[in-house]
Amino acid sequence: MPSPPPRDPPASPLMTALLDTLGSPPGLGLLPADRCAQALGLTCVTISARAGGHAPELIWSAPDDRLGTALEDVQFTLGEGPTLGCLRDGRTVTEPDLSRVAGSRWPTFLPEALQAGARALFALPLAIGAVRLGAFTGYRTRPGPLTLQQHLDMHTFIDTATFLLLALLPGADGRRDPATDLATLHRAEIHQATGMLAVRLHLPLDQALLLLRSHAYSTGRPILDLARDIIDHRNPPGLTGPT
Repeated sequence: MPSPPPRDPPASPLMTALLDTLGSPPGLGLLPADRCAQALGLTCVTISARAGGHAPELIWSAPDDRLGTALEDVQFTLGEGPTLGCLRDGRTVTEPDLSRVAGSRWPTFLPEALQAGARALFALPLAIGAVRLGAFTGYRTRPGPLTLQQHLDMHTFIDTATFLLLALLPGADGRRDPATDLATLHRAEIHQATGMLAVRLHLPLDQALLLLRSHAYSTGRPILDLARDIIDHRNPPGLTGPT
């Protein structure tokens, strides 16, 4: 495995101390997401990995994070939002005051984000050249821009996170990071439920996933909860295929 990229000197002592805990071999799961969020002046932070032509997979967040994981799942359900836009366009998305964002920017995601308590968000691509590996997204429950030091710390973190995400790709060096192994994804239950729904309703997988997303949105239920009902053979009312 290649050595991690050198870090820029301007990183704060707190961010430097966090990144120095990576160990050898380094692993994304060794970085505490809650402490990273604190160092960056954010409420919560997430990393989602690009998954081929499918929606990005949430692979890193704090265990007790409710805001970030919920909003990443909302984007998975709705098909719009900052993480998806960041990955699609390869550009940083910075919104220091969500209350001032035009409703046409994210017609369905924005109301959900505001209702959940998010007031600012920052999404940055994890990329090497033109190759987009994933996206880092941070949320905050109060509005306001990042400070200069927080900008510096975020870019230092992004460089390291990109290296760690690259190390997770098949063929990197044969070693895995159990805490972020792509075989144990946050949405594994959603994929399992999609397969079960496809068999149950005689649907192609893409149509079964679309049905699952649509039902979650129309009923206001988190898609992960809906998936768990299907896995446990609790058939949600109204979830039926074409007649």
